[in-house]
Amino acid sequence: MESTTPSTYPVAGKTLSVLIRSLFSAMDLRWWGGQRAIDALNQHGNLVITFWHEWVLPLSFTLRKNGFAAITSQHHDGARLGAALKKLDVEVVHGSSSRGGILGFQKLEALAREGLSPVISVDGPKGPPRKAKQGAAALARRLQIPMMPLAFAAEHSLRFNTWDRMILPAPWGKAVVVVAEPVMPAIERDGDEEATLRLQQSLNDATQLAQEELDQLWKQGTGTSPVGQSGLTSATQ
Repeated sequence: MESTTPSTYPVAGKTLSVLIRSLFSAMDLRWWGGQRAIDALNQHGNLVITFWHEWVLPLSFTLRKNGFAAITSQHHDGARLGAALKKLDVEVVHGSSSRGGILGFQKLEALAREGLSPVISVDGPKGPPRKAKQGAAALARRLQIPMMPLAFAAEHSLRFNTWDRMILPAPWGKAVVVVAEPVMPAIERDGDEEATLRLQQSLNDATQLAQEELDQLWKQGTGTSPVGQSGLTSATQ
């Protein structure tokens, strides 16, 4: 992306937030497994929301205004995204595996202890794609709350030439969000790797299911399917 100075981040963020709202508010978005989120939130109070980085744009819109806190990287692209998320009423902290990571996760943990649900793209900020890192598992262990895997699929979309092949869904098309079963964290630190592998497998399974459900919607043509329309919005109201 083009060079952007810190002083222009708010302008870039506002522009991106307007684009996100305009495109995604017109999607025919369906949820699969939304009751899981409601039940888990009722039981635990908050969750560590996880997904692959390629879905950060549509899921950022989906999670807006509902008590979530996201971590974004400190490089230019992450700063622009963070500014956009703030315009969408998502609490944002900055940090990554390479820059400000420890401080960022400390801030995210503090917000979680205040009741917000942390949101983490677990293969970010630079990949490799669909390979989960241990940050979400470590945070969930410290908080002793589950990780909630989300997956997304869209009928028509553009994929950017980025490391994650980031997706930009077309407006007015059908889209599906799958809420997988909560993934419980380890009790001790040496269990984070195993918990991360379980999370990665759950995300991969949910990714496949999201595409299958989308294919079913497309075949039916009417937009009615077992997917339903209940999701995290209703879970947090």
